[in-house]
Amino acid sequence: MSIEDIQTKKDDDTTKDISAIGVKIYKPKQTIIKEGDNNEYFFVILEGTAEVLQKGKVMRILKERDVFGVDGFFSNHYSTTTVRALSKTRIAIYQIDIIDDIIYSKPQLTERILASILNQLEQTTQIAEENIIIEGVTDLNEVVYEDGETIIKEGTTGYDFFRLLRTEGGLLATRKGKKIGKIEKTGEFFGEMSSILKQPRTATISSIGTSVVQVFYGNNLSDLIESYPKVARKLLDTLSLRLIKANKTIIELTKEK
Repeated sequence: MSIEDIQTKKDDDTTKDISAIGVKIYKPKQTIIKEGDNNEYFFVILEGTAEVLQKGKVMRILKERDVFGVDGFFSNHYSTTTVRALSKTRIAIYQIDIIDDIIYSKPQLTERILASILNQLEQTTQIAEENIIIEGVTDLNEVVYEDGETIIKEGTTGYDFFRLLRTEGGLLATRKGKKIGKIEKTGEFFGEMSSILKQPRTATISSIGTSVVQVFYGNNLSDLIESYPKVARKLLDTLSLRLIKANKTIIELTKEK
């Protein structure tokens, strides 16, 4: 993408370093970023819709407030997907190297980025079963759960998310009374989907034997991000990498068919 193609945008409400460098309007079917191309930007859709493709296959649809191009931050500034406008689409454009600055100074924008990536991951895979492994975050609170004790109950509203510190037999995940998985590895995070998307819990998590769990209070995720930006940075890392992995998985499954 050429900088000359971007309409300069002034934003008096934010510092220069973390403002959008401009806004551009794309016509239907016009390519915004292309898979494999060098990409030094990430994008926020202000109006309109766009489609995400990999190897010519449509992966998901983006809409207003969705964020894309963040994958370039984790892939040496190369885009792992093609994004193409479906309608007349107005997009804000940011330098990708300011991601860390945003995380440490703009908690609400960080929350929007995390929510958008997680929504895209859900749309791509239709499930949220994969583990998030995050290292080196700040300890907030530790709770001990005994054998059979419920940590998260399906269908309830709760915005806290959790990290497994120690366990005798792991954590059992069930949905409608049926086992859907097990959390066993130290450092695995769970419950983050409800925290970010503000949706009811989709599964019940209970302890097998005694388990020690770290709790991250997510009632106000913006405040949490502001107080513990390293947590947000790690969530952004892992969710983005999961999205890249999900894209590749779907392509491989398509090849097998």
